[in-house]
Amino acid sequence: MKKILWGLLLNILMVCSVSAQQIRIEGKVQDENQEELPGVSVLIEGTKVGTVTDLNGNYSLAVPDHYVNLVFSFIGMKKSVESVEGRTKVDVTLYSDAQQLEEVMVVAYGTSSKEAFTGAAEVVDNTIIENRPVSSFEKALQGTTPGLMVSSSSGQPGANAAIRIRGIGSLSATSAPLYVLDGVPLAGGISDINPNDIESITVLKDASASSLYGSRAANGVILINTKQGKKGTTRISFSTQFGAANRVSDGYPLMNSSQIYEHSWMGLYNQAILDGKSKAESQDFAHDNVEGIVGFNPFAVDSPLDDNGKVIPGTVVNTNTDWRDEIYKTGLIQNHNLSVSGGNDKTTVFLSLGYFNDTGTVLSSNFTRYTNKINVTHKINDFLTAGVKTHISFSETNAPPNGSAGSNPVRSAEVINAASPVYDGDGNFNWENNAVFDYNPVGLSVLDEYRYKTKRSLVNAYLEAAISPSFKFRTTGSIDHSNDEGLNHFNPEHGDGAGVNGRSSSSQANNMSWNISNILTYSKSNNLSYFEVLAGQEAIGEDYSVLSAEVTDFSVPGYSDLVWGAKPESPGSYTSSWRMLSFLGQAKYEYDNRYYFSGSLRNDGSSRFGKENKYGLFYSLGASWRISQEQWMSASTWVSDLKLRASYGTSGNNSIGNYASLGLYGSGANYGGNPGITPVQLANPSLSWEKISSLNVGVEALLFDKLNVTVEYYDRKSDDLLFSQPLSAGMGLSSILTNLGSMVNTGWEGALSYQIVNNSNFSSSVGFNVSTNQNEILKMTTESIVTGTKLIEVGASVYQFYMREWAGVNPDNGMPMWYVNAESDDVEGSDSPASAFMDPLGTGREVTSDYADAERLRLGNALPKVFGGVNYSINYKGLDLSFYFYYSLGGKVYNVDYTYNMHDGTAPGTNLAQEAIHAWSPNNRYTDVPRYVINNTDQGNEMSSRFLEDASYVRLKNITLAYNLPQAWLGRMGLQGVRAYVSGENLWTLSKFKGFDPEGALNGTTNNNIPGVKVVTVGLKVDL
Repeated sequence: MKKILWGLLLNILMVCSVSAQQIRIEGKVQDENQEELPGVSVLIEGTKVGTVTDLNGNYSLAVPDHYVNLVFSFIGMKKSVESVEGRTKVDVTLYSDAQQLEEVMVVAYGTSSKEAFTGAAEVVDNTIIENRPVSSFEKALQGTTPGLMVSSSSGQPGANAAIRIRGIGSLSATSAPLYVLDGVPLAGGISDINPNDIESITVLKDASASSLYGSRAANGVILINTKQGKKGTTRISFSTQFGAANRVSDGYPLMNSSQIYEHSWMGLYNQAILDGKSKAESQDFAHDNVEGIVGFNPFAVDSPLDDNGKVIPGTVVNTNTDWRDEIYKTGLIQNHNLSVSGGNDKTTVFLSLGYFNDTGTVLSSNFTRYTNKINVTHKINDFLTAGVKTHISFSETNAPPNGSAGSNPVRSAEVINAASPVYDGDGNFNWENNAVFDYNPVGLSVLDEYRYKTKRSLVNAYLEAAISPSFKFRTTGSIDHSNDEGLNHFNPEHGDGAGVNGRSSSSQANNMSWNISNILTYSKSNNLSYFEVLAGQEAIGEDYSVLSAEVTDFSVPGYSDLVWGAKPESPGSYTSSWRMLSFLGQAKYEYDNRYYFSGSLRNDGSSRFGKENKYGLFYSLGASWRISQEQWMSASTWVSDLKLRASYGTSGNNSIGNYASLGLYGSGANYGGNPGITPVQLANPSLSWEKISSLNVGVEALLFDKLNVTVEYYDRKSDDLLFSQPLSAGMGLSSILTNLGSMVNTGWEGALSYQIVNNSNFSSSVGFNVSTNQNEILKMTTESIVTGTKLIEVGASVYQFYMREWAGVNPDNGMPMWYVNAESDDVEGSDSPASAFMDPLGTGREVTSDYADAERLRLGNALPKVFGGVNYSINYKGLDLSFYFYYSLGGKVYNVDYTYNMHDGTAPGTNLAQEAIHAWSPNNRYTDVPRYVINNTDQGNEMSSRFLEDASYVRLKNITLAYNLPQAWLGRMGLQGVRAYVSGENLWTLSKFKGFDPEGALNGTTNNNIPGVKVVTVGLKVDL
C-alpha cells in the first residue's frame, strides 16, 4: 500500500513539474500593411506541435519552456522564426514573398500554380502599376515583361498606348491583344479603368496560355484582375498625388526671328541669282521682298539687313515669338483614390472611388476621369457562392486635332515663324502668318472646342456551385455599356470654320456588349497526381449605334451647340451588331510534382465570317518537366528549381468589320436626280479567321535561392491573313477582302532577377529582361505593295522602309543628290539615267539631282531589334528607392515632322530648324543641307533617307523614393500604414533622334502628335 501511495505521489509531482515548465504564448500575426492574417501556421521549431491563427490573426500556444523558437508560415509570405526568450506575447509581421506570390497566377478561366503552368505568361503586380501618374495602366507596363512592346505615340492625356505581344500578327486586322477584366473580355477601351483598382495583370503570350479565348487571342491576352475584399478588419485606404508634367524634351531648335529673316533674304537672293540677275539686282530684290516672304518685319527699323543679308549690329528686335512656349504649358496632375476593404467568413467587399485629372501640356488638351468600383463576394451556403463586380466611370477629354491640319496646335507651333506675333497692335489675336494663314493656335484654343465625354458601366455577376469535392460549376453574365459624346466646334471667323461661317459637328455612339459563360470543372488528386478537366460554353454579343449631325452658318459667335447654326448639313446614323457562340474544353494532368501536361480545344462560331467558314476550331498542347525534382538532381544544391516547358497551339483573329463577308450596297447615289444605292463591297462567303499557330519553348531556373532566370524561344506563324485582293476594273470595285497572306514572328526572350540582400532591415534586388522579334511576310496576293514609306513584300517585315537613298549635297551647286541605284528592282531595266553622274563627294557611286531618276531601296525596319527593361530596388528599414529603365534598340523612324522644318524654300515663310542655317552657299560648299531658294523646286525635302533616323533610345522610365512610417509611430496614431513618396516619370532619355520623342508610332512615322511627357509627382498613402 505504501508503494502505491508513493507511486501516486511521484506521478503527481512529475505532472506538476511538467505543468510548471509549460508556458502559454499569445500573439497576433499581421502582414506588412498591418492587416490581420487568418490561417497562419504557428509551429514549435523541430516539432509538429502548433496551431493556426483565427480570423483576427490571433493565436495561443503552450510551449515547453522559454527558449524555444516559433515558426510562422503562410502562403505567399516569407517564413518567420521568432525566439520566445521569456516572452509570453509574441506579435509577428509577415512580409510578402514575390516569388511565392507568382506561384499562383490568374490564367484563362481560372488559376494555376506557376510550377504547373505549361504556357508562357508573366504576372505584373500592383506595386508597379498603382500611384503612377498615367491615365491608362498599360503605359506603366513598358519594360516590365519580355515580349511586351508598349509604345505611346501621343502625349494627349487619356490617350492609349499601342501594345503588341510578340510582334505584329496581321496586315490589315488589328494586332492589339485581347483585354479581359475579371474574367470578362472588354469591348471598349482601357483608359476608363483606374490603375489603382488593379491587383495584378497577367500577360498570356503563347497559344497554350491564350488558346481558350480562341478566335480573339491571336495577338495574346492581357488579364486584368481587380482588387477584392479580404476577411478581417475593415481597412480604409486613401491616397493622394500631385504632379507637374512637361514635354519629354525640347526637340530640335527652331530659328528665331532674326535667323528666319536673314535666311529668307538669302533664299530670295539665291532665287534672283538663279534667274540671271546681277549681284546688286539680287540684293535689291531680296531687300524688297523679304518682309513679304516672312510676313512681318520683326525689327524696329524698316531696313534691318545689310547687303550680305545680315542684321545690322545694334538693330532692336521687337518680335521674337517662341510659338512652342505659347502653346506648350506645364500640365498639372491630380490623382486621388479612396478604398474600403473588408469582410467576414461569408461576405467580402471592396469599394473604391477615384479621381484623376491631367490638365495636359498643350493648349486645349486635358483629361478628367471619375471611377467607382464595387466588388462583392457572398457565400450563400456551404456549396453556393455569389459575386458581383462593377465598374462605373465618367471621363471628359479635350483633344485638339492632330496630323498636318492647320488647327493642330503642335504643327502650328513648328511652322509659324518667330517674326509672327501672337497679338496685333490692338491686343487682339493676330491671324496673319505665311505658314498657316488665318490659324493662330493660341486664338483657336479660345474660340474652338474639341469636347468628348464617355460614360461607361461594366457589371459582371457570377454564381459558383461546389457540387461536390470534385465538381465545381460557375455561371457568369456580364454587360459592358458605353456612351460616347463628341462636339467639335470651329468658330465662324478664323480657321477651319471661316469658310462656312462656323461649323459644329456632334456625334453620339452607344456600345452594348454582353457575355454569358458556363464553366464546369472536375478535379481529382492523390498523393502523386492531379487531374483536372474543364468544359464550358460561352456566348457573346455586341450592338453598336452612331448618330451624328452637323450645322454651319452661325449667327452668334461664341456658341457651339448645333441649335445656333442656320444650315443643317447631312446627318448620319448607323447600327452594327455581331454574335459569337463558343464551346471550350481543357484538361490538365500533373504527376509527382515533376511532369505537367495540358491541352485545350475551343470551337467558335462568329457572325462576322462567311457562311462557309462560320466555325473555327482552335487547340493547344503543352508540357513541362521540373528537372530539379528528379532524385538525380538532389546533389546539385545550387540549383533550387529547374523547369523545361514547351507548347504548341492555334488561335485566331476576328477583328474585322461586322459585315465584311457580305455583299453590301451604299446609299447616297444620285441617278438623274433620283436617289439610289450602289454596290460598295463584294460578298466573300469563304471569308474566315486569321489563324495563328504558335510554338514556344522555355527554361525556368532558380539558382542559389536568389537568381531567377527565364529563357524562351517562340515561333508564331499567321496564316489566312485578311488582305484586300486587287480586282480588275471591269468588276466595278477595286478589291475584295479575302484570306490570302501569311506572316511569321520569331524571337528570343530572357529575364533574370537577383535578390542581392534580404533581411529584416535591408533588402536589395535587381532585374533585367530582353526581347527580340523578327517579323517576316511569307505569302501575299501580289508580288509587292508600295504604301507611303513602306514596301510590303514576301521575305520582309511589314514595316520595311522603302525610299530613295540620300547622297548629300553637290558641293558645286548646292543641289540635293540621291544615289541612282540603277541595279535595284524598283523599275524594269538597270541602265543609268541621263541625269546620273559620279558622286563628287568621292563615294564612287552614281548619283543624280533629279529626284525621279533615283530608285528606291529597302532601308531598314521600324521595329526594334532588341528591347527590354532594367530595374533596381533598395530598402533600408522604412526607406525605399526604386528605378527602372526601358531600352529600344535598332528600329528606325521617318521624321515627317522634321521635313516641314527643313523645306529648303519650298514653303517660304514657314519656320525652319536652326540646322537649316548650314545650307549650302559658295562659302559653305561641304554641307548636308541643300541650297535655300525661295519657291525651291529641287525636291530636297521629298521622301528619302535624308529624314530616316535611328529610333534607338534608353529611358529612365520611373524613379521613386518613398518612406514608410515605423510601426511604433503608427500605433500611437491609430493608423495601419503611412507612405510618402516622390516619383519621376520619363525624366531622362538618351537618343540621337532629332524630334521630341523617339517613342512613337509602331509603323515608324511621326505625325505632329503631342509629344510624350515627363512628370514629377509627390504622393501620400494612408491606411486606417
